[in-house]
Amino acid sequence: MYIALTKTHGRPWYVLRETYCRDGGRLDFRDLFDLGPDPSVFIKYPGGNAFYFDENMEDALCETGAKFNTDDLEDLFRPWIKPRIKQAINSFQKHASGHRPLRLSEIEKNEIAARVHWFDKRRAHYLRFGSMDQGPIENMPVVLFRGFPTQSRDEIEQSFLKQEFSLKSHELKSYVYTIFNLQNFFSGFMAKTMPHALDQERVDHHFLEEICRINGNLFHKKDFLDDYMIRYLIMFFDHAYANTTLLDDFAHAFMSRRRNFTPPTPQAALSTRQACKAFHLTRKEVAALTKKGLTRQYRKLARQVHPDTGGSHEKFVELNLAYESLLKKII
Repeated sequence: MYIALTKTHGRPWYVLRETYCRDGGRLDFRDLFDLGPDPSVFIKYPGGNAFYFDENMEDALCETGAKFNTDDLEDLFRPWIKPRIKQAINSFQKHASGHRPLRLSEIEKNEIAARVHWFDKRRAHYLRFGSMDQGPIENMPVVLFRGFPTQSRDEIEQSFLKQEFSLKSHELKSYVYTIFNLQNFFSGFMAKTMPHALDQERVDHHFLEEICRINGNLFHKKDFLDDYMIRYLIMFFDHAYANTTLLDDFAHAFMSRRRNFTPPTPQAALSTRQACKAFHLTRKEVAALTKKGLTRQYRKLARQVHPDTGGSHEKFVELNLAYESLLKKII
């Protein structure tokens, strides 16, 4: 399941979608729930750092047969969670050990690499490393596109669409030049470092050839460009190349986008016994919980003890302190 950005009457519009397998094994997508222009309205805040999702939305998703849980929705709606609460969540997750993805065998790596289109590989590489010189495409890390074989073309395009929002306007033409592999039609060092010094009529010609070819390969359209391809046409012809400091700009932007939040100053924590009591759990029950399981229990109790829902300020403060204390102890 994923959130797709579309347009309705020229306005941004969001839809919950799902990739599924059609008869014959072809991956396609279907709309599950219309989120409208502002997905944040489906996030409810009872108080403190607690939040939950609109019950009508969850009921509608269940009726479609979609398989999901609250953690899935939390990941999808993260961009629309209030910044203060998102910062608290991020600071807690930094201490979580998590589960590392299983290592892929060489056979699995080769199978994934063979199923991913080179256009997707180049986009993934450029958005991760910001380099026009991508080297042999066969050597690109499989981890950059390991999920692609199980995603529909629409889901893949939505993923790239979100990532491309982080590009600056002066980076866009160089990005398109690279992902369509236009340097392959020229020789010399300038093809990889100074595309603005090339014959621009030839560059334009090869770009139009490539965008039409990929439009046919990926979207199976010959008479018109798919909407997802039109955005690259605009990026290319409506922008100029970056200047000669391109790689330095990318390196700076890359580090800035991934700079961690500074965690908030911790409050005085409760003892483990007091924290377990606040959650109505024994030490043994707490030890068996994952961080996500503890968070679900916290949300449930927060709705009960919050002053706005019949609880008390003291109980709510105690629950928050207990939550922060237990999160640090769960491995």
